Amino acid sequence: MFKGAVRRVVSGLATHGIERDVATNPALAAFMQRSAALERPRVLELGTRRSHPDVSTRHDEWVPHASEYVGSDIESGIDVDLVADVHRLTSITGVESYDIIVSCSTFEHFKYPHLAAHEIMKALRVGGLLFVQTHQTFPLHAHPYDYFRYSTEAMAGLFGTRMGFEAVKICYEFPSRIHSPNARHLAYGPSFLNVCLFGEKRTPTPDEYGYELDGEGDIGHR
Repeated sequence: MFKGAVRRVVSGLATHGIERDVATNPALAAFMQRSAALERPRVLELGTRRSHPDVSTRHDEWVPHASEYVGSDIESGIDVDLVADVHRLTSITGVESYDIIVSCSTFEHFKYPHLAAHEIMKALRVGGLLFVQTHQTFPLHAHPYDYFRYSTEAMAGLFGTRMGFEAVKICYEFPSRIHSPNARHLAYGPSFLNVCLFGEKRTPTPDEYGYELDGEGDIGHR
């Protein structure tokens, strides 16, 4: 059942209509395999309000055995079951309420991504799973605002081990090129439409967000 399901996966939201090959996306493949092992999980997906009326952005087919699959967005609309601002997510959902959280093409729209990541981790149960897909290189698209683009390092930085979280797989998806008549050489650099993260919550999330600074072990030593 797992292999059959992953072959039929099609991306949603900003990259809707693009066939997604799970074999080339280790983060999504690991997420789907791990989620298939959970018994009747309770699932929350963020950012499910349709930006195109005829195109659903939900991914219910990724977890067909869910006991409950809740679509959430900051605005009400088609495919939205729960209206919530991710920056205040647990004030609506409560803490440790979901076994799985899915977030596709949403993190670029979050004004304070570290706060959003903290709230998402708090809403997950210990042992819960998270899949995030956002953009590394992508045209501006405001739904309603467009704030950020992310690298694999940025994804790892948002969901750190100090928060009791393990980023199991992080990868890029859909190679792309930047074309500008003012900087033609950029077309030869690496760029990708998407970046994806699969992670698991190992221990309870601290009340305060813990930053992991690069090289902080060397501070004060010369």
